[in-house]
Amino acid sequence: MNKLLISAVFLFCCGQARAAEADHYTLEDAQVADITEEVNRLANEGLARAIEDLNTAGTCDDSQASEELLYDRLTDVFSNHKKGQLVLAIIDGKIPRTVIPLKESIYSEWSIWNGFLLGRRGAAKSPLALFPLIKIGDTIVGVDKLEHMFGMGQRYFKKHYFEGRPLVSVLNGGIFKEKTFLGGNMLATGVFSYADLSANFNGMRFWNHMLQKRDDVLGAQHNAGPYLTCSSGKWLKNAERPIDFRTYVDVTMQESMNCSKFATQGGVEKFQAALAELQNRNKSRTFSCPLDPSLLNQAARKYEVTVADDSTGSTLDHWFINRQGNQKVSYFNEF
Repeated sequence: MNKLLISAVFLFCCGQARAAEADHYTLEDAQVADITEEVNRLANEGLARAIEDLNTAGTCDDSQASEELLYDRLTDVFSNHKKGQLVLAIIDGKIPRTVIPLKESIYSEWSIWNGFLLGRRGAAKSPLALFPLIKIGDTIVGVDKLEHMFGMGQRYFKKHYFEGRPLVSVLNGGIFKEKTFLGGNMLATGVFSYADLSANFNGMRFWNHMLQKRDDVLGAQHNAGPYLTCSSGKWLKNAERPIDFRTYVDVTMQESMNCSKFATQGGVEKFQAALAELQNRNKSRTFSCPLDPSLLNQAARKYEVTVADDSTGSTLDHWFINRQGNQKVSYFNEF
């Protein structure tokens, strides 16, 4: 079964395909509102509501079953745009976000031969053809990065910590999905996003910090939780440890820094042509990827941690940081 047929099975049978990319170039950074305070407030308020509901419904204990109930309830707050209250608040414009129409973006010339979900007729009518941009801390990301943190991040978390799968196996699973129905082939958007992979990984950290039963995978010095605890059969919010998304969002989630690769050489050429056109029109800015290699390398340092279960001795940054720029993705030798 070739890679396109595999992708087709996932896209049309599993029904999980999403046309979700971000454009970091068309608008200047100053046009994107900093919503750090709003996002953190919504996250902590949502956590408090979830705790109240859980305590009304029953008691908690130290078992995995109790944890599972907690995480299931928390997906009402921390999930994708179909369910998650936090992402929906941003998508619906309840807090500031920056929307770039597809036909005014760097993907305006995309065709079905570059990536079906972005190039198909009618893609521009979808409000989520390109996800809105938001600024958290010093970093501008697409709202889809929060979706990856909450969804794929929880999947990483459960597979590694609950099922005991080696971290390399979990990371490879995320890569496979990114190469198939989550973007990186012709039948999806045609964009293989390393920034998505970083969001997945940081989402695993986010979910681990909820109860902080284990040290952060980057080391105990990165522990940010617990955000809540179980005491005398009741969930209690940890007032001293509020959720702050600056703990997770950095430039490795920004696609103009942690560069995407593309399903086809034609996609590479169209993307580079779009950047060249923007550069010709605006000499005061830089249109390249990564925009600032030194800043990317600085952010990458905290991920230069050896993967304990990898016999090759790889470090975490190897699995989700691209320092090579925009190229055609290799489906079998990328990692």
